[in-house]
Amino acid sequence: MFGGFFNSGGGGGGTNGAAPPSRPFLTPRATAASRPVANGPLTLIANHGVPQDNEQIAAVGVFGATGPVFDCPAAKGCYELTTFAWSPNGRWLAFGATSISHASDYNGLHLYNLATGRDVRLSRGDVLQLSWSHDGSKLAYLVSLPFPSPPGLVYVRDLTSSAPAELLDTRTAGRDAAPTWSPDDRRIALATRTVGSGARRHWFISTIALDGTHRRFLARGSSPAWSPGGRLIAYRGACGRIRLMRPTGKRIVPAAAGPGACAEIGVAGPPVWSPDGTQIAMPTRSGTYVMGADGRHLRLVTTESGLGTLLHALPAWQPLPKR
Repeated sequence: MFGGFFNSGGGGGGTNGAAPPSRPFLTPRATAASRPVANGPLTLIANHGVPQDNEQIAAVGVFGATGPVFDCPAAKGCYELTTFAWSPNGRWLAFGATSISHASDYNGLHLYNLATGRDVRLSRGDVLQLSWSHDGSKLAYLVSLPFPSPPGLVYVRDLTSSAPAELLDTRTAGRDAAPTWSPDDRRIALATRTVGSGARRHWFISTIALDGTHRRFLARGSSPAWSPGGRLIAYRGACGRIRLMRPTGKRIVPAAAGPGACAEIGVAGPPVWSPDGTQIAMPTRSGTYVMGADGRHLRLVTTESGLGTLLHALPAWQPLPKR
């Protein structure tokens, strides 16, 4: 079901415009936000109505129209986008590219500079669910490996070093997914699916230190997203919509959630926080929705799902420095 299963990515990256790095590529100064940021445009992977059936990372307009931020043209070997994340200062894009029915040297994890157009491939293989650390120095992401390997492994890559990404040793036999950084970048929240069958198999959310220690179970659920201020973690609850909790696991129920066992907010899609922590976006197959952090003012902003071809991508607001 994933591109890497069909296609290992080919040879070097230079022939299609993405040069492999020969030294430590970025410094935190290049990617970290030097001052508070505001919400820029909401962006997502768009593949409907895109010229020549290319994919784009596009900005959502006021009336749901989209405009390209980054093009993924087949002419240079870019066929499908699997995930993307903004640097904390909004100047860089990290993204994953794959191909299901074509061999391509372009496949892998890339960094793209919006100002210069420089495109650097950091590694081959499929990456999903990218998350950029708040200090700009690291990426966390999911790697999907061919059978019989576990279907979800979380890796952390230090962008200030030429060393390869390191496996986050969660010590679980199940599938890990959806890594999201604490505001101090010392811990990662993630979802894990237990091993079993039928009703015995479920997702749960925990936090863990970067060395794999001090794991803490928080709640049953999936798709965690740590708020920018660190006070809340949004996640998909038992009924499929959005729940809120403290990093301690204490559940917070907004008034908009209503009563009952399914007291949840929003729609059935993974949550994404805005940079200022006031809004939450949720991609679904029928379109992308946005609501206030308290669950009020839910609205459909575009009929683009934002999930991408492999249905694992998320939308994201571009951070913009406050003036």
